[in-house]
Amino acid sequence: MLYIIVHIIHIFSVFIYGGFLFTDNLILMRMQKTLSKEKYAEVRGYFKEFTKVLVPKALVVAVLSGIYLFYVNFGPISETGWTNFQILLGIKAFLGLWLGLRGILQVFFGIQPLVFKSHLLPFTFVIIIILLSQLMFNV
Repeated sequence: MLYIIVHIIHIFSVFIYGGFLFTDNLILMRMQKTLSKEKYAEVRGYFKEFTKVLVPKALVVAVLSGIYLFYVNFGPISETGWTNFQILLGIKAFLGLWLGLRGILQVFFGIQPLVFKSHLLPFTFVIIIILLSQLMFNV
């Protein structure tokens, strides 16, 4: 029962974080091309104001629940090494931890990323994580 509850919480928190990245990368960035700089800055400011309360907390919940789910699902390592499932789960966990670490450092500690300042790379990682989550149970 605990697993199901944590899994549902994980899915909802990932929806919140992924939805934020989806909106930022596919909608707001397109608005930049059609709106004036002042109007775009105003819209972006509203978006930031409404998301800064919920999205970082959802990211933390996604990472913590993901760590639990990783622990439960990874299983023992056989003598022949990691299974294909464990390899894909490991890649997924690495990308998720990277997103969590980047987000926590940026939002809660004010440490800005030096290289990847846009949300395009995190959005790409979320898409890869979604694909891996669908693929890993079939390999």
